Amino acid sequence: MKPISLTIEAFGPYRDSVTLDFNELQAHSMFLISGPTGAGKTSILDAMVYALYGEPSGEVRKTDAIRSDFAEPDRMTRVDFSFAIGDAQYRVERLPKQMVAKKRGTGMREQNASATVYEMKDGEWKVIATSAAAIRDTVQRIIGFRKDQFLQVVLLPQGEFRKLLVASTSEREELLHTLFRTELYRRLQDALKAAYDDAKAGIEENLTKQNALLQSIPHDEDIPVLTIEHVRDLLKHREPHRDALVIDRDKAVIVVEQFNTLRNEWALYNQAQQSLAEATSKLDLVKAREAERASLREKVQFLTSLTPSFELYKQVSDKQSVLKTLETSLSEAEKNVDSATQYESKCIEAYAALEAQAEIMQTKRTMLAQMEQQSEKFNELAVLNKELSTLKSNLLTKDREKSEAALQAQHKTVADLEAKLVADRQQLQGNSKVLDSIPRIQEQLSHLQRYSELVAEKQKVQNDIDAKDKALATIDESVKNSKVQLERLEHLMAEGRAFELVRLVKDNEPCPVCGSTEHPQLAVKPELYPTKEEIEDARAVRDLELQKQASEIGQKETLALRLHELDEQVEDQVSKLKTWIDNFSEEAFASIQHDLLSKMEQLTTLRSDTEQLSNTIANTEGDLSAAKDILAKLEMAHKELLDNLHNLEVQISTVQAKIDALSESLPTTDVAAWHKEIESLASELADYDEQVKVCKANLDSAREVLNAKRGRLETLSAQVQEDTKNLDVIYQEYVESLQSISLSEDDFIDALDDYKALDTFRTELHALDEAFNKAQAVYDAALKHAQSVVKPSDTVSNEVYDAAVEQRDNLVGSLAAWDKETKHIETTLASLETLEQVMGEAREEVTFLSRLNDLANGGEQGFKNVTFERYVLGAILDEVVYAANLRLQTMSRNRYSLERSDYTGGGRGKQGLDLAVMDAFTGQSRPANTLSGGETFLASMALALGLADVIQSYAGGIHMDTMFIDEGFGTLDPDTLELAMETLVKLQSSGRLIGMISHVPELKTRIPAHLEVTRGDDGSTAKFVIN
Repeated sequence: MKPISLTIEAFGPYRDSVTLDFNELQAHSMFLISGPTGAGKTSILDAMVYALYGEPSGEVRKTDAIRSDFAEPDRMTRVDFSFAIGDAQYRVERLPKQMVAKKRGTGMREQNASATVYEMKDGEWKVIATSAAAIRDTVQRIIGFRKDQFLQVVLLPQGEFRKLLVASTSEREELLHTLFRTELYRRLQDALKAAYDDAKAGIEENLTKQNALLQSIPHDEDIPVLTIEHVRDLLKHREPHRDALVIDRDKAVIVVEQFNTLRNEWALYNQAQQSLAEATSKLDLVKAREAERASLREKVQFLTSLTPSFELYKQVSDKQSVLKTLETSLSEAEKNVDSATQYESKCIEAYAALEAQAEIMQTKRTMLAQMEQQSEKFNELAVLNKELSTLKSNLLTKDREKSEAALQAQHKTVADLEAKLVADRQQLQGNSKVLDSIPRIQEQLSHLQRYSELVAEKQKVQNDIDAKDKALATIDESVKNSKVQLERLEHLMAEGRAFELVRLVKDNEPCPVCGSTEHPQLAVKPELYPTKEEIEDARAVRDLELQKQASEIGQKETLALRLHELDEQVEDQVSKLKTWIDNFSEEAFASIQHDLLSKMEQLTTLRSDTEQLSNTIANTEGDLSAAKDILAKLEMAHKELLDNLHNLEVQISTVQAKIDALSESLPTTDVAAWHKEIESLASELADYDEQVKVCKANLDSAREVLNAKRGRLETLSAQVQEDTKNLDVIYQEYVESLQSISLSEDDFIDALDDYKALDTFRTELHALDEAFNKAQAVYDAALKHAQSVVKPSDTVSNEVYDAAVEQRDNLVGSLAAWDKETKHIETTLASLETLEQVMGEAREEVTFLSRLNDLANGGEQGFKNVTFERYVLGAILDEVVYAANLRLQTMSRNRYSLERSDYTGGGRGKQGLDLAVMDAFTGQSRPANTLSGGETFLASMALALGLADVIQSYAGGIHMDTMFIDEGFGTLDPDTLELAMETLVKLQSSGRLIGMISHVPELKTRIPAHLEVTRGDDGSTAKFVIN
């Protein structure tokens, strides 16, 4: 990742919008972020991290505290960060949740957080993510890091740069997994574990199935564990018993079939006799209702003959009802016509009265038109009077403004400012000549400071050497004592061993040691006989003391070498001081430094005064320019004022003449009365016109209503006459139809209720006919069937039949159960044999997969607690450590180097990626967290740079084109700082961009490219400066 530009607004100490274009660095690949404490250096790095991850860089800084305290309520806090990943360019714009001024009204409102990610495509920024989840995933995919990993590799925050160095195996594994994309190995581990678990579960499942199948087979209780062989033997001995069951079943089936035939013959005979008896009974019941059926048939015939008369009766009733309704409507229509005629007469009278006033109203219209023409002249007179009043008021105002006092006062102000400016410029010129000596004095003080630091360090190294001499004297005594103790114990053990051989020596027999048959002086038991463990402990004590002695000697030699280097550096610095400072000597160092500091303090005060004077001159120049502008404007305004007074006097004379001429042509001067008369006349005419309009509309409407009602009356009258004629005709037909069947109208009316129930009577008659016919047919069929069935000659009791059926069913059930059990045993045996074959193959597979799983996931058969991925990452970490040591050994003068712990022994935690520090002075490894602050910074920086080198060497790896370091250099001594700077300078050739925040003065002179942060009373600003 390489930054392209960063825009921050209302962020941290930055009130206004600040844009940093990293292209301004040109060919410089290293730059220093400088500025006073609290100005906002770290806030620049916070802004980059916030843009990418939505949170600032440090643990102390919180997202809800990033809004600038200097920001105006209407200014939004935002960060816009664009950067390159290889050839691709991306941009992230992010705004936090914040309180902003309402767009309408007063007060504040809460603005929710928002963010957008863009990608440069075809020369334009295209949106690729807007939601929180999409932005998180997109940024992590583009950058390749989570925030915590980004702060371990790309940006080393203030006070947190040691995280990568002292991280646990788990934390380091997760980081390397992300950086080198070893997901393939992790997936392989998971796949092997899943395959092993599945295979193992498969065997367990098959064992369960096998046990279940064996348990389902019936067997003797004297066989505690049933096997496949038992099942095979059981199946061989089942066939003879089945043959005997088949013979018995067939005999029982034949007996039951013979009984069933006889029982079926009796059932058929009894059923035929019973059906004949039931049919005879039903036929008798139907014949008993024959008289009822005949009476009902006569009634249906009579009612059916009334149908033509009933239809005519319905028509007469309907016509009478319609005619009654029409007569009612005709009476109402006659009343409506009378009412409409009266209303029309009233409208005609009102309209005639208004027509009689038409000539008078026309005269009033002519009068109104004449008065409105004269009214325009009254309006013109009012406008002229108003204009005259305004002109007189303006004339009075302009006359008061003719005073020249302000003009004279401004002339005096300009003269005073010019005199002050001349005096201040002379003072500034004198101060500048004195301040020209500041750079040389600063350089002299810098050389004196360097000399003081070298002398102090030289004294410290000499004190360390003296301390080492004392320590060596003590260690030499300890070494001597440990050697004497070891030799004493070894001698005592030798004597003890000789004494142990005495029991093997026998008179006149060869000695097992020397072979002699004579034994003049046998070994005696020593007072102290040490064990082998005591000898080993003494040897370990001696070796430890020798190691301490070697370490102290090595450290002393290193200190002596450093003391020699410091002597040379002090001499070289003294030579430089004699060149820069006349009469310099080491004895006069303190007084010379004091004099220079005193002089520098005076010059600093003078420079501050001079800067203030320079600001005063600038302000005076601005005041003078403004005063001259004001004077010019005053002179011009005075001239314009005189011209305006003359013009106003001419305008007043012209308007007054117009007013006099217009007043003579008007009939009156009472304008209000004139206008009131016009309004009264216009109102009267408008009321008259409205009355005429309403009256005419009422008359037209009354005539339309009257015509409509007369038409309705005529239509109804004609329809009543027509319907009365039709009713007479239909009624005559109705009377004639009754006469044709010799029935009076009263008898017809009495029969109407029965006629309406004609359909019911017909249904009842039909049901009786159907019942009679059906009963007769059933009886005939039953009689014929009963005559055809012959009565059986033999019988069988129910007890005999039930016993035969029970015996047959028992034999059939026993055979079926036997066959079912045999089939189950055969199926089970086949399943058991298949399972046995499958389980044999599966066991071999589980054994193989178990070894692979342990090897890949750090099990007992592999490297315990070291997975396949961690093993690969360990090899990659070795490369990172190697690359880091190339710089760390240089920066620590070959004292420190990093090493990876590949311990794969016991314990439950993850192992294989731990880091330790090898100290060449002691020859011992120790944890990284035991290093001092400066040593930790060097080791952390070397590790981060080594990690970047290795990442760049892997094809398709994450782009590590940039590194930011926040503080850390202040913990280094001058020589170590020099080595660290040389290491960083060498990186420039690789094209990697390095940004650093530090207050160390020497870095400002060593690094030409600066990002200068300036603090002000209303917020901070920042810009790139190339020295």
